[in-house]
Amino acid sequence: MTQTEIIPKKTTEQSGGGWGATGAAVLGALAMTSCCILPLTLVSLGVTGVFIGQLTALYAYKWLTFSFAVAALGYGFWKAYRPNSSATCADGACTKPINRRVMRFLLWTAFALILLALAFPTVAPMVLTF
Repeated sequence: MTQTEIIPKKTTEQSGGGWGATGAAVLGALAMTSCCILPLTLVSLGVTGVFIGQLTALYAYKWLTFSFAVAALGYGFWKAYRPNSSATCADGACTKPINRRVMRFLLWTAFALILLALAFPTVAPMVLTF
């Protein structure tokens, strides 16, 4: 008979839930900017086409993408700032921690994009009319 090695289950720190939430928050922030800021940025970079005018139709879904982005941000911040419990790491399952600095930077960047997307309809007329 051979002995089988017991492989510990992946903990929540290793499962990538934090990175998934961070990716969802960044995608949600980009989706929020797709109606207003993204077309302006693309035109500023020289990208043109008929599809840029069609992006303004996504303004109707602004609050849906906002709620998705805020939920993903909340979960991502919870995963990024939650301390590791000593009971979880007692068996050595947390020997390779997630690089939380990069995760936190991406979450704060997504948060800034969401705030910019919310403030853009109010600030744009003042900034864009010279």
